[in-house]
Amino acid sequence: MKKFLILLCLGMVSFVWGSLAIAQEPITLTVVWHAGICAEALLDIAKDYEKVAGVKVVGALVPYGPQWHDKIASEFAAKGSGFDLAAWDSQSVAEFAGGGHCVLLNPYLEKSDKVNFDTFLPAALKRYGEYPDGSGNQYALPVNQDCLGLIYRRDLFEDPKEKEAFKAKYGYELEVPKTYRQLRDIAEFFTRPDQGLYGFAQYGGREYDYCTSMSNTFIWSFGGALWNPKTFEVKGYLDSPASIDGVKFYVDLFKFCPPGSETWGFDEVNVAMQQGRVAMAMQWFYFFGSMLDPSVSKIVDKVGFAILPGEVGRDGKFRRVFSMGGQGLGINKYSKHVEEAWKFLEWYMQKDQQMRYAKFCQTGNKYVLEDPEWLKLNPYNVLFKDAMNYINDYWHLPEYPILLDIMQEEIHNALTGKKTVEQALSDCAERHERELQRAGYEIKRTENIPEAPYELAYGEPYGAELEKYYNY
Repeated sequence: MKKFLILLCLGMVSFVWGSLAIAQEPITLTVVWHAGICAEALLDIAKDYEKVAGVKVVGALVPYGPQWHDKIASEFAAKGSGFDLAAWDSQSVAEFAGGGHCVLLNPYLEKSDKVNFDTFLPAALKRYGEYPDGSGNQYALPVNQDCLGLIYRRDLFEDPKEKEAFKAKYGYELEVPKTYRQLRDIAEFFTRPDQGLYGFAQYGGREYDYCTSMSNTFIWSFGGALWNPKTFEVKGYLDSPASIDGVKFYVDLFKFCPPGSETWGFDEVNVAMQQGRVAMAMQWFYFFGSMLDPSVSKIVDKVGFAILPGEVGRDGKFRRVFSMGGQGLGINKYSKHVEEAWKFLEWYMQKDQQMRYAKFCQTGNKYVLEDPEWLKLNPYNVLFKDAMNYINDYWHLPEYPILLDIMQEEIHNALTGKKTVEQALSDCAERHERELQRAGYEIKRTENIPEAPYELAYGEPYGAELEKYYNY
């Protein structure tokens, strides 16, 4: 009996210690994002959270592109808990939130005394985490605002001999372009294959959203549209004369890009610019900082930054509209640590952490963006603040991945000459409407579609007056 009692006590002690060990085992939160400077900054800052909260934050980082999207989508489809938080593209909010996979953040924001709706720019909340549009339902917080901008070689633009030769040929001053027609002239002027120099660099790749993030910018600036979100019409919008003008201009610019650009994405554009092989490049602000990194860039002391040009469309209106990028950070509904994930998100989105993060990437925290110190962090923040007034996005629909893949295919068909621009956009419009109808949307035909239908594009028109222009 005595031996039995001793064994029983030892067993109870072992059970208690085992329970305490389990209880004291630190929680680890996993964040899915594409590899890069923003994700690395988050994980580095999160080391301080482990010190104050005892919760470790690790990354499941994958290459940018379909692998990143598919990693999130497949885990959601399986209702898995393989990650706790994920950063996804703005246009994926509809897909993931619409599928019921994300935690609604409204109750948390309403109760928090550290982070709430007023912490962020209203536009950033809408762009990176609201679904459906206009509902006020928030499923992600803006973790990386982004849009396309222009990088150029100041040494070329400011060279007196180049300026003189350009004016003699084109009849106006060589300066950072205000219109795409000016950009085309400059690209043509600096295209000198025998010297290893080309006038322009842009994406042309079939993968993910490479070529369409570029072509959309031209469609919108020339007065075209991807669709009418009120009626779900695509025909008459995507294949309108204005949209055709924009895509033709985009395709034509490849004459002044380095050979092989039809397959390029951000890496190739970055390298071409960093090596000084091109005079100008259309690129995400996300990558601007790499131009100032002497370990990879040969143009550190020669580079300039600007917002993208605009163009006068068929209707005589000047528009400056370009693709937005960036991500929101949301919580996996199937996570085993939803409350802990919110506590980390709440901590990370506060001004102290976001000011540190803003040294590398663009935050949505309005208190950071209103702080004069933010403007001094780099030479292009002042441009970025202005540029975000001219953005537009893809469709905010759960069917976004299907629509994107179709459009990528057809734009690339036009780019590589498999189809004319007119045929590619016509086929894309037909296929998009077929997918929308298959998904259950009712297409309501309207009469008298304007020749330049941009005002019916997704979101609000961000066209600006020509004289409202900044260059630093």
